[in-house]
Amino acid sequence: MNNLIEKNTFNMGAMCDCHVHVIGPTAKYPLVPVRSYTPMDVTSEDLVNMMRRLNLSRAVVVQPSIFGQDNRCTLDAVAHVQEAGLDARAVAVLDHLVSGAELDRMHKSGVRGLRVNLQSTQNQDLSGIKANLSLAEQMCERNGWHVQLFASRHTILNLQAELLKLSVPIVFDHFAGLSPDSLSDDASQCVLHLLENGNTWIKLSGTYRVGHHAFDERLTHLAKTLAVVNADRLVWASDWPHTPSHHGQASNNPAVQPYREIDTARLLSWVVQDWFNQDLAHQVLVKNPGALYGFDAINS
Repeated sequence: MNNLIEKNTFNMGAMCDCHVHVIGPTAKYPLVPVRSYTPMDVTSEDLVNMMRRLNLSRAVVVQPSIFGQDNRCTLDAVAHVQEAGLDARAVAVLDHLVSGAELDRMHKSGVRGLRVNLQSTQNQDLSGIKANLSLAEQMCERNGWHVQLFASRHTILNLQAELLKLSVPIVFDHFAGLSPDSLSDDASQCVLHLLENGNTWIKLSGTYRVGHHAFDERLTHLAKTLAVVNADRLVWASDWPHTPSHHGQASNNPAVQPYREIDTARLLSWVVQDWFNQDLAHQVLVKNPGALYGFDAINS
């Protein structure tokens, strides 16, 4: 464990990890039978322990694809984190319209966004994607939520017109699929334009999904470049517990796979020691998540 983080010498206040998953126990929260991967159980208590080790006060629990539309594990994890004296919000998944009363209940439980995942299921039918975006937008409007999109930058380019018209904020997972090698291609320029526009946020997360490995030094330049474009719309996330590698091809009850071995503490220290100065790191780790997820507002 990184001693710098254990001693909390960052002294930045309520730091937030904006993208974590809680999985299990699967005996209580069963996985959907047809899925892209099968992970081991990582419970809400494991999340609390991770947050305490890293001196994180806040976390955003994101619904993984393996639970489908059953958000119970994610919402119960939020409640457990709050009972432990920390704070949490959730990003849920819904593929059908639910009642206003249900949306209000989810809001009270901590939901602040709906995720549209175009990577883990390899769903690339453009008309279907647009319909899913429209449905998510409609539900997010009620309580001021955002749409969280996990997609490649090329898919984002294909959706540019729809994304520019969204009435709610859009949050891109995992560096929006940008490449650390070049930002000159049309898809990358589209992402930068959306970020500059102000209604788009990018999670500086999933480094191993973007670089050659989790600590690819080229990502330092990429993070700094995004901060120049619009530092007010960046948040950081570890992507803990670092789900198993998979190719997005669903099958019936695939075999259990181990998590990726990634030092989560080192991911956090990288932000402060290499990516940003202290003021900018505070903005990305504390101020921006407070605004996006409503941590600084009174729960309604």
